[in-house]
Amino acid sequence: MTLNTRAKRREAVNANVEYAIHDAAGTSVKLNLPGIVFMKSSLIDISVLGCAIDSQYLIPPGVVLDLKIDRSPFLLQAAEGAKEPIPLLGTVKSCVMKAQGRYRLGILFTKSDKKDIAFVEKFIDAKERRKAPRWDMTK
Repeated sequence: MTLNTRAKRREAVNANVEYAIHDAAGTSVKLNLPGIVFMKSSLIDISVLGCAIDSQYLIPPGVVLDLKIDRSPFLLQAAEGAKEPIPLLGTVKSCVMKAQGRYRLGILFTKSDKKDIAFVEKFIDAKERRKAPRWDMTK
């Protein structure tokens, strides 16, 4: 078993996500699509600091993405009622080829609403099976 060295806990989740290259970064990376187009994809996992996305596009690290994460898979665990997607801004930190034409994008959230992050944190806490408190590796 490997040691988990992440700063915050990640939880696997089966959710839809839409992403587009942020306006400010639109001049440096192109997806050969006209204008700002949100691409549909799947969320692999999520934490309060970032997420992993399954993508059909190779997007290099450093590119800023606008994200819209479907809230419905989180509703049962977090006991919330809002239906609109979670809007986030994130920077691609890694892009790893997983299968032919599929990439795993590691995203670090750079701009988010505090209540949306609290919503994600509530989801992660509800999925926790451990009884003893975890060490906080960020301090």
